[in-house]
Amino acid sequence: MNKNKIIKFLRGIRLKDIIYWFSILVLLIFLSVSVNRCQDTKRQYMNNLKALNDSIHYYKGKNGNLVATIRGFESDLKTLELLNKDLYDHIDELKMKNKVNSAVYFEGSVSMPEVDTVYVVDRDTIYRGFDHKFNFNDKYRTLEGNVSYKDDSLGVKISKDIVNFDYTVGIDSKNNIYISSQNPYVKYESITGFQLPKQRTKRFSLGPSINFGYDPIQNKPSFSVGVSLNYGIIRF
Repeated sequence: MNKNKIIKFLRGIRLKDIIYWFSILVLLIFLSVSVNRCQDTKRQYMNNLKALNDSIHYYKGKNGNLVATIRGFESDLKTLELLNKDLYDHIDELKMKNKVNSAVYFEGSVSMPEVDTVYVVDRDTIYRGFDHKFNFNDKYRTLEGNVSYKDDSLGVKISKDIVNFDYTVGIDSKNNIYISSQNPYVKYESITGFQLPKQRTKRFSLGPSINFGYDPIQNKPSFSVGVSLNYGIIRF
């Protein structure tokens, strides 16, 4: 590269021009950051507005089990305390040592079907008294106990009453919460959840670069290989 051309080119640049273009660059970066923050704030606001007004929806999963879904909150814990104090208190009760990224709280019930435990006895058995054990077992419930009668006293004792269930919880990219149980008798009265806001895309990047362009000093195309520091102004 011709040294005299470089010196001539640099001498032609005025300090006023440098300040002008530098100010334009800083202004563009500031506007870009401000626009992106406003977009993120608007997106979170719209998401939380939908979460506040959303209700539980149901549909059948792949295996026929019932799936409940609802929109969750997207905020930090401080904002969540204002949006939903109950959910915030439930998270606070966990005393989690690490940073909380997401949480789901739900209330429900298990409405099991009736169990037939009828025991038919004759008159002589009633006079003598009896102690009859019963048990009911299936995939979702274990019910065991005994019925006794003696000296005009009837007693019923439940020795074991177990309801089996499991839960699968998922949160998709749009902050929708999905809950399902293999137990068909599980019902959900309320579901609330939250996750931290999506991280903004990092705009600064440092790495190797291969450039091809035009060199106005030498008045010819140029090619270079090196390391560059970049800042992305527009996201696609």
